[in-house]
Amino acid sequence: MNRIIMHIDVNSAYLSWSAIKLLQEGYGKDIRKEVSVIAGDPTKRHGVVVAASIPAKKVGIKPPINLYEAQRIYPNVIVTKPDFTFYKEMSNKLIAFLKMVFPSVEQFSIDECFVNYGEVKEKYGDEVNFAYRLKNEIFKRFGFTVNVGIGNNKLCAKMASDFSKPNKVHTLYQNEFEEKMWHKDVSELFMAGKASCQKLRELGINTIGELANYDELKLISILKSHGKLLYDYAHGKDDSEIKTDSYNERKSISYSRTLETSSDSRNLLNEYLKDFSIRISNELNKRHFYAKTVILTLRNDSFDTVSRQIKLDNATNSEETIFENGQRLLNKLWDGDPIRLIGLGVGDFRESLMYQLSLFE
Repeated sequence: MNRIIMHIDVNSAYLSWSAIKLLQEGYGKDIRKEVSVIAGDPTKRHGVVVAASIPAKKVGIKPPINLYEAQRIYPNVIVTKPDFTFYKEMSNKLIAFLKMVFPSVEQFSIDECFVNYGEVKEKYGDEVNFAYRLKNEIFKRFGFTVNVGIGNNKLCAKMASDFSKPNKVHTLYQNEFEEKMWHKDVSELFMAGKASCQKLRELGINTIGELANYDELKLISILKSHGKLLYDYAHGKDDSEIKTDSYNERKSISYSRTLETSSDSRNLLNEYLKDFSIRISNELNKRHFYAKTVILTLRNDSFDTVSRQIKLDNATNSEETIFENGQRLLNKLWDGDPIRLIGLGVGDFRESLMYQLSLFE
């Protein structure tokens, strides 16, 4: 029997969650309906815009431009500083609710997850009807909207959730893939980054269908393992399973983010490192652990992934220490090329805080 996977994606998560927090605090406007942005430091004009409302995007403000440029486009743009602690709280509420409904939930990032609907289909019935009920219930309970993508695997479900937003349900079953995807530009295929698309266009491949019908062995000889991945994805193939391991079962804690568009903005990368550091610190404190190792991972448009770690003298659960070492690793590892994915993690846990004293302490 074909699997049925759903991908649940919070619409404009940072902006939606900030809007909810501001409304709770008595702010008179819903910034989701205004020309508004979330920026790392609203007091500095060079701060990077990490999220923009639909009205802001309509006037030309799209991440990851800097705040100066956003204010030049629309001088009265509403600027809000991100609150990653509140974002984590909202994310946790959503995941906790979904785990009450589905036996298998995989959190893919702070604002998106996969669930195995096949396990509950007999109980809840048609998946499309249920997806509408689910997204409406999420809005009723938490005040933010989601897109729900439905497919026979994680790839199709994720791509379906991106079709049109916000507050929509879309399907991309295996038997729909050719009709719905093959006519689209190859850049719309998941994991087809800027550098990969450039190489594909040099081969005369401009659409997903042309990629699907290209010689597989020739593609692999040119793009190596990433060529095989893109070829399979162009056919809607993905055999990866839902990963349901809990944080408590992991020997490391890590967070990563695949950017909507590749970026060489140091400010934007620092914003993500700060976000990850806060979330890692919160998780360490929750589990009463201290970490001795900090790990940074970067991936570019060609799907080349590099990782480096720092062994700390003293175990830590401090967000400042994790952030500082993440920046140190970024300085060593990053050559300035556009980044498609950035990840930060910690490992080598300790259950007590033991300091290595210096000679002068």
